[in-house]
Amino acid sequence: MGGTSTRELHHDGLRFSYQRISGETSAVEPVLVVGGVLQSMRSWSILHRHVLPYADLVTVDLPGAGDSTPLRAEQDMDTMCRVLDTVLDDLGAERVNLLGYSFGSAVAYRCAQRRPERIARLALGGVPVRIGDKLSGLWRRGAERMASGDPGALVDTLMEMFLCPAGEATVRNRDIVRRLVRRMTLRTVTDTAYGLRTMERSVLENLDPVGGLTGVPTLVFCGEHDTISSAAEQRAFATTIDGSRFAAIGEADHWLFLQRRDEAGDLVMRHFTGRPLDGLPYLAGSGGGRPAVTADAVR
Repeated sequence: MGGTSTRELHHDGLRFSYQRISGETSAVEPVLVVGGVLQSMRSWSILHRHVLPYADLVTVDLPGAGDSTPLRAEQDMDTMCRVLDTVLDDLGAERVNLLGYSFGSAVAYRCAQRRPERIARLALGGVPVRIGDKLSGLWRRGAERMASGDPGALVDTLMEMFLCPAGEATVRNRDIVRRLVRRMTLRTVTDTAYGLRTMERSVLENLDPVGGLTGVPTLVFCGEHDTISSAAEQRAFATTIDGSRFAAIGEADHWLFLQRRDEAGDLVMRHFTGRPLDGLPYLAGSGGGRPAVTADAVR
């Protein structure tokens, strides 16, 4: 197979899609990406230059993303995992390298727990370790303002959740990313059929990644100033995964793949291709007086 192909699939009354871009080689298993609630399968062109020299790149519109139908009230994370199983079956791949980011990391983690034999390596980024009262309270406040006819106020509230406040830390490309995220968020809550509903479930439902994992080489990573869950919380989560590694990229927050896209893509593919992570200059703690949160083995 060559080039790019898109497939629409169905499971339990849900319609969803995936896109596959052929790599230059098949040095490692296909890289399957499960993104956050604001990201569709076409949001990951930033990974092309890092993934395609080694593997096929597969991106998905899981239920509620892109043009896919959302989960029904009685469906849950297990349904998401069965959807991902359907994608893997259609790909014909025995195993994949699985990257989950933000909300997608909760999906990827649960799926790896259910079917570890299908995952060659796992990378979990921007993990929502715990959605605390502050974040859920922000969401409810913003949703009330949305219901009163003020979507811009909801977006302003979401900016408090997603982005490190100006002046608190050094973040690369802060102003450009803030404008981009604001446009994306406003479009999601006003123009996307299921965007608001899907975002609400991702904030208010219990996504806490618990239960541990063994047998799957795993990297947990984030921006050093992540606002959804702190770097310390994500490193603590990594200790629940047998033999995992943790890394924090400097001068970035939850929007790591926009603020430092090349560094994030390089880190993930180093993990998927089994290359060392030690001494990478973009990791927090490698210089500049930042906290020493580096690519460490976690036990």
